[in-house]
Amino acid sequence: MEDNMEADVLAKTTFADEMIDRVSNWTTPIVSYLKDKLLPDDTEEARKLNVRATRTTVRTPTGKTPFKLAYGSDAVIPAKVGLTSYRVTHYNNEENEKQLRLSHDLIDKVRMDAEQRVSRYKNLMIKHHDSFVKPRQYNVGDLVLERVSLATKDPTHGKLGPNWEGPYRVINSERQGLYYLEALDG
Repeated sequence: MEDNMEADVLAKTTFADEMIDRVSNWTTPIVSYLKDKLLPDDTEEARKLNVRATRTTVRTPTGKTPFKLAYGSDAVIPAKVGLTSYRVTHYNNEENEKQLRLSHDLIDKVRMDAEQRVSRYKNLMIKHHDSFVKPRQYNVGDLVLERVSLATKDPTHGKLGPNWEGPYRVINSERQGLYYLEALDG
């Protein structure tokens, strides 16, 4: 009986050591990619690694992984399933189903919170950008160029067409940033 227990402990220890070696080998490319931004030379391996790292990495604007936002629960990386962890050893199918139903009921709240975080993040980025913008004042009589919009851009010119048109003369200014222009030829 004691021999069997010793054999079981030895087998479990060996299995755990093998799994740790496997996990470190499996996660090493992801960790090096995330830290150093170095992809493997094999293009297929690089693509798989890039996709795997992207799906399980928390995004700054949302605070959640793309997998969580799409499916309502965090992904368990296959290498973690083989390790003896609290989450794996105390797995209960009925409790898991109950928790999944609950998390699916709450996914709208998670998505709404992520949307609010994205909105705050965008406002922060706009505020940061606007802090570097220097406002300009134009006086009546100044010559200015006007940016060509997609509606007025000639499609035959392609991407090498002009981005600005003019010059125009400022004829009236009602408030800051709003100017009435006229072409120089009338």
